[in-house]
Amino acid sequence: MGKQAKGRRSGTRAESDDDREPRLLKWVGGITAVLSLAFAIQQAIQLVSEGRERQRQIGELHSVATLQRNAKDYRASWATFDRAIEAAEPSGQLAKLTGQLSEQRRQLREAQEDLAMTWLENLEVKSSEGETFSTVIAPLDPVINRGIASSSGPRKADLLAHSGWANFLKWRDGERRLDPDQQYAAALKADSGNPYANAYRAHWLLWTKREGVRQEARALFSAALGSGRVKEHVRSIQLSALKNLGSDGEAEFLAVVNEMRMKGEMIEPQARSDLYAIYSFACGLRHDRERLERLSASVPVTAQLATFQTLFFGADGPRIDQNPRPGADACLAILLENAGRPEEALPVWTTLADRFPPHSGNRLGDRAREAVSRLRRSR
Repeated sequence: MGKQAKGRRSGTRAESDDDREPRLLKWVGGITAVLSLAFAIQQAIQLVSEGRERQRQIGELHSVATLQRNAKDYRASWATFDRAIEAAEPSGQLAKLTGQLSEQRRQLREAQEDLAMTWLENLEVKSSEGETFSTVIAPLDPVINRGIASSSGPRKADLLAHSGWANFLKWRDGERRLDPDQQYAAALKADSGNPYANAYRAHWLLWTKREGVRQEARALFSAALGSGRVKEHVRSIQLSALKNLGSDGEAEFLAVVNEMRMKGEMIEPQARSDLYAIYSFACGLRHDRERLERLSASVPVTAQLATFQTLFFGADGPRIDQNPRPGADACLAILLENAGRPEEALPVWTTLADRFPPHSGNRLGDRAREAVSRLRRSR
């Protein structure tokens, strides 16, 4: 009896040993699974944290690049956008799986394309440092072409028009194989009212064909202005195109500036300076009656007088006796006379006569005395 009982106890111990090993393996497997899960969670938290930090850095770079662009530091802005786009390139499993940065990358690319267009509109070349239009434009071209390939409608037209403008500037550098009008035509096909394409095409026509296309150019500028977009830029292109025509474009240049004044548009300092140069030849330090007649045929004298007074004798302008440009006083006096207001012209001529007395060697003083004598006799 005792031996049998002992045998049974020995068998029970053997079964217990046999069962212990699977249970131990299950415990080890469970612990491993828990550790793996904990590690995976830790990795996920780290990836999310890294992603958020990258987004914060990219957002800061985007803000800095925008500030630089607004300050017209286009080179610095371009470099900052390059850094932001590089930082936004997808890396790591989370970004690849979720596409977390794709929208951010798209926004950065579009912002850089916008910068490329703005830079082209305000391109300055440091020729003393060996720069040319072509060298400055070189990094902009692929970005604009990238935008053209991925866009449609008005945005595609904007980019195509700026691609044409880039080709025009390179054409000026001597790359005469380029034809900007191809891009302008493509832009107008994508958006017939596109202000950039219409204005740039008008500029190109006046640059290359001059007088024979004046009516067509006017229609294109009118379409560009009619879009209601980027009006200031369209006006700057229009005035630049007319200025390039020399004396042949003076009358229309005045007509455009007069229209801008009547519509309350901003008239930039460069446009004021260019208009003053026109008048200085017509009736300022020199007196070219034929030139002045051409101006009067384009814009009535009363409107000319209003524009001239607004730009050169406005509320913030100099008084007649303090004007640093006495030629402007002479023009004002002549315009007053031609507008049928001789009683207002007389004191202007008198002030000029006093400012440049006889034998001063200034022809303007002699003209002023002649005008004073003539006006007094006609009273």
